[in-house]
Amino acid sequence: MKRQWIVEAQHAQIRIDDFAYQHGMSRKTLKDIKLRGDILVDNVHRTVRYLLQPGEVVTFLYPDEINQIKAVNIPLQIIYEDDYLLVVHKPKGLPCIPTKAHPYYTLANALTYYYQQIHLPSTVHLVNRLDKDTSGLLIVAKYRDIHDCMMKDFQHIYRQYQAHVHGRVEQGTIRLPIYCEGQGMTRIIDERGKDSCTHYKCLDYKQDTSLVEFVLETGRTHQIRVHMKAIGHPLIGDELYGDGQGIFDLESVMVAFQHPVTKQIKVIKKGNRNVSL
Repeated sequence: MKRQWIVEAQHAQIRIDDFAYQHGMSRKTLKDIKLRGDILVDNVHRTVRYLLQPGEVVTFLYPDEINQIKAVNIPLQIIYEDDYLLVVHKPKGLPCIPTKAHPYYTLANALTYYYQQIHLPSTVHLVNRLDKDTSGLLIVAKYRDIHDCMMKDFQHIYRQYQAHVHGRVEQGTIRLPIYCEGQGMTRIIDERGKDSCTHYKCLDYKQDTSLVEFVLETGRTHQIRVHMKAIGHPLIGDELYGDGQGIFDLESVMVAFQHPVTKQIKVIKKGNRNVSL
């Protein structure tokens, strides 16, 4: 990857390292570029001590990333893509990252295979994650630096979900801490847990079942499922937090964020629609 800027008047006589920090680059990233990449000013190699002049073009050439994940040809549904980001639709039943139980059949394996096909020298950087049995839209940064930029302001990434739950719900906000006790997957509401916030709104109600829209302020494991159990409306089919058989329909249906490079607002919805604002 490379990132490039034309130096403006207000940056006259500024060192390259200070220029990089002002543009959101981390010290670790700049160190990696110094050691394994390159810094060019008008296509001439320069050190970070070089003083920039208005009108010069400064280019940061990022080093290749080492990806040790096994490439597996798993179908990948790409909803949005540019030079820096992907938004994919993760199917239900596909884990995000390899584990002992799922060493190869994961989204990360699928992305690694795709990266090899497009000759992208990078590893996998998931901005948001979805549980194995949750489907829908998931943001992927193509490079470590882009991932770092997105994660600095993670709470401002808008994430909207839908699912069917037991009973009739209206509209509200759940602010309850979620805690993981021991090594199991089950989460509980406990004051020892991390602050968690879920906004919910009923979209439809019939036959003692509500179709509910969720918007997250935090991104805890099983957050929606734990919070809805806590207020007496577990997801239909949720075996872990309800009385179902493990088949529920929680889906990420929309994400929105400020693009870390172009600064445009991207709104990406289920159904292959994306809008730049």
